[in-house]
Amino acid sequence: MRKRFTNLLLALTVGAGAAWAQDLAFSATADKTTLNMGDPLIVTITLSGDITGIEVPVFEFPEGFTVASRSQSSNFSIRLGTADRSLTLAYVLIPQQAGMFQLGPFQITHQGQTFSTEPIAVTVERPARPPQFGPSGERFTL
Repeated sequence: MRKRFTNLLLALTVGAGAAWAQDLAFSATADKTTLNMGDPLIVTITLSGDITGIEVPVFEFPEGFTVASRSQSSNFSIRLGTADRSLTLAYVLIPQQAGMFQLGPFQITHQGQTFSTEPIAVTVERPARPPQFGPSGERFTL
């Protein structure tokens, strides 16, 4: 019985090691590609797979965007004996000027390989009419 348990434990350990040997997936998305100046834009950068030992660089955004917030979350799950790990970075950007911009490509290096995302094209437009405020400060549009 003890030998069976040891063999089972060895099989589970080898199986888990094989699951960790999966490739790395690296992507970037934006919640919209056309927006007005001052409207928030959420950019999500996701790494999944074998993310062990990855050092996430500070990602740069084009001049004309202010980073209003940054958050990071990680996930670990095992499904049908396969381990899945992911790291998600979310940035809320506020465009300060109108124009066409390219976000990325974002790059990381892992185990001697460089991984890149596809660039994201974003168009920032001027609002059709600036907000107007009444005598008591409430917002209204004519």
